[in-house]
Amino acid sequence: MNKINFNKIVQTMGNIANNRYLTAVRNGMSVIIPVTIIGSIFIIMLNLPIDAWKDFITPYADKLTIPMDFTMNFMSVYVCIGVASSLCEVYKIDKVSTSVLAVLAFLIAAISPATIAEDVAKKAGLSVSGTFLPMGNFGAGGLFTAIIVSIFTVEVVRFCIKKNMVIKMPHGVPTSVINSFAALIPGALVIVAVWIIKVGLNFDINSALQWVFSPIRYFAGDNVLSVIVPILLITIVWVFGIHGMIIATPILYPFWYDNLNANINAAATGQVVPHFMTEQFFQWFIWIGGAGATLSLAFLMAFFGKSEFSKKMGRFTLVPGIFNINEPLIFGVPIVMNPFFAIPFVLAPVVMGIITYLAMGVFHLVNYPIAIAPWTLPAPIGAMMATGLDWRAAVLAIINIIVAGIIYYPFFKAFDKNMIAKEQEA
Repeated sequence: MNKINFNKIVQTMGNIANNRYLTAVRNGMSVIIPVTIIGSIFIIMLNLPIDAWKDFITPYADKLTIPMDFTMNFMSVYVCIGVASSLCEVYKIDKVSTSVLAVLAFLIAAISPATIAEDVAKKAGLSVSGTFLPMGNFGAGGLFTAIIVSIFTVEVVRFCIKKNMVIKMPHGVPTSVINSFAALIPGALVIVAVWIIKVGLNFDINSALQWVFSPIRYFAGDNVLSVIVPILLITIVWVFGIHGMIIATPILYPFWYDNLNANINAAATGQVVPHFMTEQFFQWFIWIGGAGATLSLAFLMAFFGKSEFSKKMGRFTLVPGIFNINEPLIFGVPIVMNPFFAIPFVLAPVVMGIITYLAMGVFHLVNYPIAIAPWTLPAPIGAMMATGLDWRAAVLAIINIIVAGIIYYPFFKAFDKNMIAKEQEA
């Protein structure tokens, strides 16, 4: 009976993780990784801790923030395209025309044009007056709307195609033209629906979605629970063989990126950086070597393993672990469903999270993250880049690796002893 219930739990979590909408959101969020990394490079340039460099770069600061404005501050537009394209792949419908419709629907739903009178523009020191588009919801502030509107748009297009509510062109017409005309009716339905909600009913979709998801923000804020709860969520489902970030991404990433966006804008303008709770907080100080902080385990296996299995597994997985790739270790040992490693896989990241919270959020010994570093960097290097080249971040990452190794050690010894017995028996 327990086995049946256990299998049902695993199956349920697997169904959730493989849900097409969660998959589309995860894939859609991933498209902003290169964009945000490029924008972060300019932020790091603006905040190098070298006085001579600061004096040199100050006259060009405004120009260096332009790439940041069109990367970090436009991330919702890119996510909208990414989510729509990913879901279109599932349904085998045209990605280009549907993604364009999704962006158009997002702009109507989230962006409210405003007008600056000429006298007001002069008082504000602006050279022009007229209509402008506020930047706020283009960035992380519009992520939830981008996600929901993208899914809605794709579903409307899919429904129209299924019900044959599309304009068909004769054979011989180029495919791009066929897809464009096929998008006319569903596009009109999407735009009219969003316009009625936003303008006709005077309902602010973006504000409403932010209110609906606002309780989750507590677990993505600058507090100790926002450190522990995501770690427990991600690692526990990983133990059952479910990729934890698949579940965490659509729930927490909009808040984490909103915090990081605020940090980047503050750093660019010389203000106090407000948040430590960002995705980079987890990436460089907790998920060292991958989920479960398994770099330490790979190191123990490679250099302290007595069984042939441990030594070979450690040597094969140590180099990928240095670059934060741990699937070979998780599924090769395996960590999944393994009673020897289930406890340290969860406990080590929790302890590392608390240490990082104290060092960064309580005693302010390490700078807050202000940039996104490529996730395949070794942890100390990535930690330095994410915090504006703060060398103390690298030290903290190394301390966390050692702490994780200490936590893993007794469980590893028990596992290694068990493997020796199996090898001798064989």
